[in-house]
Amino acid sequence: MARPKITAEQRADWRNLPLEHWNVRTTHQMIIDLNAEKFGVEKYVPLRGWGFEQGAIKRALTDYGAEALRETIERAFAEYKPSAKFPQLTAGFLIAYMLPRIMPQVLADIKRKEQVARTVGNAMSTEELASWL
Repeated sequence: MARPKITAEQRADWRNLPLEHWNVRTTHQMIIDLNAEKFGVEKYVPLRGWGFEQGAIKRALTDYGAEALRETIERAFAEYKPSAKFPQLTAGFLIAYMLPRIMPQVLADIKRKEQVARTVGNAMSTEELASWL
């Protein structure tokens, strides 16, 4: 059965697109939108050009996955303080300089959540516990 084709417009809707469908366009749009919303950036200017940023995003998506990259981007925007000299947070800067510090924390949090979910999933039900006692 063929999956329905996702349009470019749908790919750019990062708030509603499931993580398994994220690609470079989705991630880039998230960063552009967050710059506009949080810092009032009207015209996004990529670090070292669009090709550089797209390549950096592609590598990060391949290496870490959409869930971890999205969380890293959210944390980076939460801590970034724009200045007159650097009024926006570019994808290139975020991935080159902030991701190496933030991503290990994100991956540890994801691993911890997975372990909790496995532990809870393997826990005895009340009926099993009652029969054991």
